[in-house]
Amino acid sequence: MTINAPKILAGLITALLAIAAVVGPDRAQSEPSSGPPYSTLDVTPYLILPKTTTTTTIVWIDPLSDACTQLSGLAVNLGWPIKQRAMLQKTMKRESNCVVMAHNSNDPGEGSFGLMQINSFWCSGQNSFLQQRGLLTDCQSLLDPKINLQASLIIWQNSRWNPWGGK
Repeated sequence: MTINAPKILAGLITALLAIAAVVGPDRAQSEPSSGPPYSTLDVTPYLILPKTTTTTTIVWIDPLSDACTQLSGLAVNLGWPIKQRAMLQKTMKRESNCVVMAHNSNDPGEGSFGLMQINSFWCSGQNSFLQQRGLLTDCQSLLDPKINLQASLIIWQNSRWNPWGGK
């Protein structure tokens, strides 16, 4: 004998009808005559409500858009304020033409690295600004677009747009 979904469903319906027949329509719908066996339960003390509300902006990254648009979307998803997206996109275009592996060895120190052309001032040495924040161990890490955008956000939070020519 094969048991399948229709047979199980039919069995459940039959059982429910049998219970309803035993209880009877009068007793099932009638109100009790003595005392309140039916009472309202206040569940408010048991609710867990969030203490704070936050909003997070998630940007959909269109795979058919140009590199600068995709990378600025990634930056917003990594924590950059959405209001800074246009400026960030212009800065990436100006600094590296949105080339992830861009390295300018003509800049002071070891040069400038990645999308935002972060100068080695920020990343070289054991106690550099970005190493102190635990983001990277050397300047070559800035050739990873995610690390570069996170590093540039940390720098931007400290100095706004000044390291990239100000605004």
